[in-house]
Amino acid sequence: MEQVFALDIGTRLVMGLIMEKAPEGYQIIARAQIEHRQRAMYDGQIHDIEEVARAVQLVKEELEEKIKDKLHYVSVAAAGRALKTAVASVQKSELMPVVWEREDVFALEMEAVQQALREISSEDEIIPYHCVGYSVIESFLEGQNLSSLIGQRGKEAQVRVIATFLPRTVIDGLTRVISKVGLEMRELTLEPIAAGRAAIPPDMRRMNLALVDVGAGTSDIALTKSGSFFAYGMVPMAGDEITERICQHFLVDFQTGEKIKRGLRGKAKVTFTDFLGTKTAVDKEEVLEQIQPVVFELAQKLADEILRLNQGNPHAIILIGGGSLTPLLVEALSDLLELPRNRVGVQVRERIQGVSGEKSLKGPDAITPIGIGISTIEGEGLQYFSVFVNHIPVQIFELQLATVSDALLAAGITPRLLVGRPGSALTIELNGEIKVSKGQFSKPAQFFLNEQEVKLDHELKPGDRIQFLPAKDGENAKAAFADLIPAVPEKKIKVNGEPIVFTAQIFCNGHPVTMDGDVPDGAKITVFKNQTLKDLLHFLNDKRYSLSEIRFKINGEDMIIPIQKEFCINQQKADLEQVIKDGDDVLILVKKLYIRDLQLKPTPMVFYVNGKEVHYPPQIFRVLSRGKTLSELDKVVEGMELIVEGYDTMPLLSELLPYVTISQDVPSNARLSLKRNNQEAEFTTPLIPGDRIEVHWERVASAQ
Repeated sequence: MEQVFALDIGTRLVMGLIMEKAPEGYQIIARAQIEHRQRAMYDGQIHDIEEVARAVQLVKEELEEKIKDKLHYVSVAAAGRALKTAVASVQKSELMPVVWEREDVFALEMEAVQQALREISSEDEIIPYHCVGYSVIESFLEGQNLSSLIGQRGKEAQVRVIATFLPRTVIDGLTRVISKVGLEMRELTLEPIAAGRAAIPPDMRRMNLALVDVGAGTSDIALTKSGSFFAYGMVPMAGDEITERICQHFLVDFQTGEKIKRGLRGKAKVTFTDFLGTKTAVDKEEVLEQIQPVVFELAQKLADEILRLNQGNPHAIILIGGGSLTPLLVEALSDLLELPRNRVGVQVRERIQGVSGEKSLKGPDAITPIGIGISTIEGEGLQYFSVFVNHIPVQIFELQLATVSDALLAAGITPRLLVGRPGSALTIELNGEIKVSKGQFSKPAQFFLNEQEVKLDHELKPGDRIQFLPAKDGENAKAAFADLIPAVPEKKIKVNGEPIVFTAQIFCNGHPVTMDGDVPDGAKITVFKNQTLKDLLHFLNDKRYSLSEIRFKINGEDMIIPIQKEFCINQQKADLEQVIKDGDDVLILVKKLYIRDLQLKPTPMVFYVNGKEVHYPPQIFRVLSRGKTLSELDKVVEGMELIVEGYDTMPLLSELLPYVTISQDVPSNARLSLKRNNQEAEFTTPLIPGDRIEVHWERVASAQ
């Protein structure tokens, strides 16, 4: 029969059992236990690795002595409160339909597991968690539910997974202690599952029962119904709080407080020596009176958690663990949950059926290690072994058949490293035409198991060595201008007698570039060839040649006048589409535009006299640009602003009269009446264009 080493590392006590399968159930071959010398664990969590390892070493050595053999593997349990599960889904879309290979699907699954981990971590941002396994619930391709995505073709894929996690501190603490004493973890189970496996037979799990494991630092809760455990909970309070109340009241150290608490099960008086060396004997009732509020507080928290998880009162409560023997606890739980006293009890090893051997092993604190042994024998725990990923040891919890993908997940390999991105395409516009160059495909990740290349679903064995080569992104598409534009031979010509090397021109986003330059993505490329006379004008980039019209202003009004040009090639007239050959002699004649060509005239001033429009002619003629007076022989250039003036000063009213028709029929005793804008005026009144003038004869009254 194969023997298993079950180890229960508790807050107060370390207990080890050697067990094997027996015809009538299970047999305990040997047991060893020891208490921690000091408080090395708090709330079920290892705080002092060295001290806990010392206790485990002593238990291991004692068991080895009893069975006369060396121990190499051990099974342990993690606190039930530590286990967390989460469901998460991830969707990925591609631009074009693709074949979803195993690596692509696994990367999607890993991304979903990491999403589940983020959800768990958001609930508790301080504690880092370790995935101990996951399974795919559903797979979708473009909205259609499929049993597997591998090999399917489509643009949009989605997976939904359920993942299980344990705090890294729990796993790391256990593995470090175990490795320090020369052992390797064979199996990991959960404390409430192990305890329930031993304390509640399968046929009793059909009832609604509450199993409460009262330890030193925490109290774990597991609930049964319909044949299985359906909920787990935890109260961060247990026997240590009761011990601490005793220590505070009687001024004793923690170890002495533990002895006083245990002494409550026996005689009517409890004797001890306090911290100051005084020997004291107190009545048991006095101690009970001190711990009663703490016990009731613990019972209240347990009752509240049971009601929260169970949504009502269970049929019965089964207490295990050393703290279950605390006086008054059974009675308090019975009252709080309104259960008969015979429905709240302590389960002890003596009542467990099918477990033989080591008759001296008694009490409720033996339930969990027995359950760990049974779970190991029946293969119900998380199988555990070590492999190496890129020379780093990684612990594998085999919830299902362990594969290379499980090892990568446990090693924290991110999905981004498994599937590379394809190289970005290069999209350009060349002379108005869109061109696209595709990037290179990515190189998928490679996996080598013991130096042999394998796939992600390859099975693992303990000690396997995995070498992981991350995926490589595809190179982005790139090109030089010379790759896109054919080489054009240069031409040596003369322009207006000056030798010129006529070459093609390349502009990228409006800026000139050379043929050997790299093309940026999204570039707008314009190529001007060296073929025609029109190309030559662009090449020369001379305003004299390139401008087809002159834009300027006269008195603020925009003016546009075409520029007249004449072209000759080898003394023959040519047009803009004429092809230029190497060695040609080009003559470009540009007709200049002068002020006189504009035939400028000043505009007369307009007034209104007796309701009629009267033009006051210009008195001078002057053309200015930027304050400078121009002559008729000055050239008109691009952007020039011309001012045409016809007056030096505003006219007086008398200067306007010669252009006004006044009635020659003058009445007797009359005088000439002058008004400007309905106001009396005189001959010397200055005028402004647009003024309204009234001129008429007005009779003067004669003297009496």
